[in-house]
Amino acid sequence: MGKDYHFKMSAEELQSKVIDFLRFPLIMGVVFIHTDFSDIVMAGVKQISFVNYPIFSRIFFLFSKVIFEACVPLFFFISGFLFFYKTAGFSREIYLQKLKNRIRSLLVPYIFWNLLIILFLMLAQTFLSGSLVSGRNKLITDYSLLDWLWSFWDTSHVNPLTKKTLPINSPFWFIRDLMVVVLFSPLIYILIKKLRVYAVIILGLLWIFNPFFYLPGLSIVSFFFFTAGAYFSIHKMNFVEVLKPMLRALAPLYILIVAMALYFVGTGWWSYLYCAGVIAGLLFAITVSAYFIERGKWHLNPFLTNGSFFIYAYHRLPLVFVIKILFKWLHPRSDGVLLLLYLVCPAIVILLGLLIYSLLRQWLPRFTAVISGGR
Repeated sequence: MGKDYHFKMSAEELQSKVIDFLRFPLIMGVVFIHTDFSDIVMAGVKQISFVNYPIFSRIFFLFSKVIFEACVPLFFFISGFLFFYKTAGFSREIYLQKLKNRIRSLLVPYIFWNLLIILFLMLAQTFLSGSLVSGRNKLITDYSLLDWLWSFWDTSHVNPLTKKTLPINSPFWFIRDLMVVVLFSPLIYILIKKLRVYAVIILGLLWIFNPFFYLPGLSIVSFFFFTAGAYFSIHKMNFVEVLKPMLRALAPLYILIVAMALYFVGTGWWSYLYCAGVIAGLLFAITVSAYFIERGKWHLNPFLTNGSFFIYAYHRLPLVFVIKILFKWLHPRSDGVLLLLYLVCPAIVILLGLLIYSLLRQWLPRFTAVISGGR
């Protein structure tokens, strides 16, 4: 049966299925990245130091700082591919139509979810026990008009001590930077048309030599991976078909890179291993998904695919509170308990998010579609 499935599926259908299939696992990876206990502060007191928990810290680093680091770049790659997918040319009219579409799919959810987080934080700061809030952030009730505006783009202007140049719904830095890249899409189109693969190589080298270059709205990671995805689309190339033959070589290579990244952490050239791990992880995720989907071993779950954006949009604040509540109840002081919480906290948030999404889609389908960007 798996063999019949293999022969019936077209290359374009496989590519579409790979894109849709990856959405939920990648969002799970993002949630795990944010399940970070290193800076849990309650009532002004930092809860744990990773130095005291070497087993947990190594496992956390392996997954949240190495393996799952490929998730966001892969989302940029897919976004770049889909932005130019089946687009004949790139006229002014096409550009304006794409901007109009992104207002619905990116800007509207961006405004809604950031505003919702502000309101929830205001309620938390007002009514919750002081032990569950960090005490480091400016009270929402003390916000000036400028603070409100900055909270949608760069909260370091509101809370300078945090030094986090993120919107108040911090995972939405991806959407913020993606919207900026979309504005520059005509330039990206021209570069790919004129320089072809060299445009991708140049941006890739800029990223490799400074992977953590980051200004609010302008990140080299967003431009590089968006351009890489756009390259395949503009040149009418099926990226799954191009990458599939790499799987056998990628599997051992990726394992080797991950092992080296774990072993050589702290060295001056570790950032090169980081970049190699992100690229290899991105390619491995695509090729291994294509392999099992094509053979009928892995199947799409439309509910999980459709609910992925909701999980991404909602998860950050609930995750923080789940972590703090469980820390308050359990007072973790061993590697084993921390590892258990590292699994339990994301699981609770993801399952709760899917339940909320299911109920909203059932009771308020139009509203749910709007806040999910029409997904």
